[in-house]
This record gives sequence, structure tokens and C-alpha cells, in this order.
Amino acid sequence: MIIQIKDMERLKGILLVLIITTTSGFAQEGWTLQDCIDYAIENNIQLKRQHLQSEIARNNFNQSRISLLPGLVAFANHDFNSGRALNYETYQWENREFEQGNIGMESRLNLFNGFQNYNNIQQQRFLLLSSLEQFEKAMNDISLNISAAFFQILLDKELVEIAEFQVEVSSLEMESARSNFLVGNISRGRVLEIESQLAADQYQLTLARNNLGSSYLVLMHMMQMDPDHDFRVARPEIVEIDESAILNTVENIYVEAEANLPQVRGAEYFLKSRERELAITRGQLSPSLALRGLFYSRYSELATDPIDGGNYPYATQIKDNQYRQLGISLQIPIFTGWSTRNRISNARVSVLDAQYRLDETRQNLYSEVHQMHNDAKNAYNRYISAEKAVLAAQESFQYAKEQFGLGLINFVDYQYAQSSLYRARSNMAQAKYEYYLRSKILDFYIGQPLALN
Repeated sequence: MIIQIKDMERLKGILLVLIITTTSGFAQEGWTLQDCIDYAIENNIQLKRQHLQSEIARNNFNQSRISLLPGLVAFANHDFNSGRALNYETYQWENREFEQGNIGMESRLNLFNGFQNYNNIQQQRFLLLSSLEQFEKAMNDISLNISAAFFQILLDKELVEIAEFQVEVSSLEMESARSNFLVGNISRGRVLEIESQLAADQYQLTLARNNLGSSYLVLMHMMQMDPDHDFRVARPEIVEIDESAILNTVENIYVEAEANLPQVRGAEYFLKSRERELAITRGQLSPSLALRGLFYSRYSELATDPIDGGNYPYATQIKDNQYRQLGISLQIPIFTGWSTRNRISNARVSVLDAQYRLDETRQNLYSEVHQMHNDAKNAYNRYISAEKAVLAAQESFQYAKEQFGLGLINFVDYQYAQSSLYRARSNMAQAKYEYYLRSKILDFYIGQPLALN
């Protein structure tokens, strides 16, 4: 036989380790999925910009509430007159140079304007809530993308291990073949065939390592991390594969997703903001009532003291010339060139568009849930089939290896058995991580955090 007894024991040990890591995984130091998500959320520029938009919406909401307070304006004027000017002390026009001025404060409080201020506050509140939901959705999108890239690395790491196992097997066969060739048990051609197989397995290992490096680069770009950073992901303690995630129906998952995910709530808040905008424009047809208060005083260098006709200081003039006014103003819109009617019509269209946006968001979410559930179910079925295929391929490979060692089958048949085992293990790893990722996303839809066991 080509593979000696001690090599067989070594091969069994390698195979046992591979089976254990393929089915359960092992822990090692490195970045966990939560570490990667936290880093990406902290450093993502697009998310930072979305946060700024939320801050703008918050400022607009605060401003809408402050706008209920009465406005207060202070004013002061000082004029240098030259030529013909009105003397406010005598109310006569004089042709001379003199200085005069006035000071005062004016306040205005809207008592009623068709509830425009109230509706504006509600509109800005709903816009703020919608913006916050959009920010949360952006965080969820980043988390989901990071999770997909993270799982791709786990898959590629496992494919590297499978390829390493294939190289180890071929290396053992190469060592035994050379030993048997030296004692004349096999031909030179048999050694060359095994050497060719070892080179092919080493090539597959190189491809697997390159794919792993590319997957790391993709994840680091998503995290906006320096590619030169020493970065490695940590494997989960246990990768549990069970069908619990797909036992729940699509309808139940959708109901939970609609209640938990921010995109539907954000669209609902946006619709409510458009409804408030319509109420604001309708309020522009209503009469408006405002309370106005005014304090005013004036001074002039031409003024004389009314008692003795002497010098009249500016401070004394301001005290003596005080004027106060309190009034109520009513404005009734009669004709505005149909501009208000046009704004109301546009606001109705905006409400209808926001309703369509909400309906589209719900439809998209249902499609996502349905597609994810179907993909998870297919991946689980593929994993179950692949697991059986691996067991069958292992038995077939062991049998072919023994037959090849005895010279009862040719190298082509032996190579086919080995390649079938490699493909079966690769298919099982791909199905496993595909199902595991989709099952976690389904759990995320029903309110569970994105985390590995």
C-alpha cells in the first residue's frame, strides 16, 4: 500500500480535526461580529451625515415650539439731518443741520392663524421621528452588510482549512509514494501522478487563501479601516445548525418585522408629516388674529424744555416722550391669486405620494422577508443533503484510497473520489454559513440582535 500505517493514523487525526471544525467551529482571539459592527457604525461617514440630518430635524422641531413665543424687537435710530427736514418737535420743515432719533420695542403674538403653528410643531415632530428611524435603518443596513462580509470570511477560512487538508493528504501520499518507489513497489509514473495531484491541491489552497484575503479586504473597506491594520476575525464558539429559524411562517415573521424594523415606522411618520403639511396650507385660508404691543420714544437736539425753554437733555426727552400702544390686528385672506389653493393641491399630492411610499416600503419588506425565508429554507435543505454527501464521499474516498494503494483502480478514479470529497466538504461549508447567516437575519427581523452564538 502507498500510505503506511503511521501515515494512516496521522491522516485520521487530521480528518477528525477537520470534521470538528467544520461542524462546530473553535474560538480564537480576534474581532467578533459585534466588534466589527460597532467599529463600522462609529466610523461610517454616511452614517455620520445621516446623524447630522437628524440633528437638523431636531433643531427644526425645537424652533417650531419656540415660535409660539411672542416676538420681541428693539430698535433705535439716530439721524443727522442736513437741508430741508421735518422737526418733530414743531412738525415744521426746517432747512438746517440738526440731529434727532428714536428708540423703542415692539412685540407681536399670534393668537390664531388657522392652527398653523400647532400643525407646524406636529409636522416637525414627525419629520424628526422619521429622520431618527432613517438613522436606525442606516445602522441596520451597515450591520447586515458587515454580517454578510463577516460570514464570508468564516466560510473562506473553512474553505482554506479544507484545501489545507487536501494538501496534507496529498503530501502524505507523496511521501509514501516516494518511499515505495525507492523500494520498487510502484512505478515512476504513479509517483508523477500523485505529484501532479499535490500540485493541483496546492493551487486550490492558493486560490482559497487569496479569496480569504479578498474577503478580509472587503470587510475592512466596509468598516472603513486601514487595510494595513492587523485585523483578524474571531470564530464563534458554536455554529448551531437547526431548522428553528425556518419553522416560523413568513406571515408571522413579517408581522414582527413590521413592528420592529425602522423603515416602516419611518414611512408612517413621513406620511403623518405630509398630512400636517396639508393642514398647514389649509390654515392659510383662515383669518389670522394677532396681538401687538409697542413702546416708543424720541429725542431731538432742536427740542427745548417745555417748562423753561432751556436745555433739554436726550435722557429727559426720552422719558417725557414715551408712547405705548397695545392693539389687535385681524387679517382675512380674500384673494391671493389662487396661490394658496395651488399649495393645498400640491400638499394633497404629497400626502398621496407619502401613502404610496409607505405601501411600497411594506411591500418591499414583505418581499425581503419572503425571499430570506425561502433562501434560508433552501440553504438548510442543501446543508442536510451536503452533510449526507460528505459522509458518503468520505467512505468512497477511503475505499478508493485502499483500492488505489492495492493497484486495483487507476489514478483517474482515485482523483475523482478525492475531488468529490473536496467538493462535498466545500458545498457543506457554503450551505452551512449561508443558512446560518440567513437564520440570523430572520431572527433579526423578529427583534433579536445580530450576534453569533
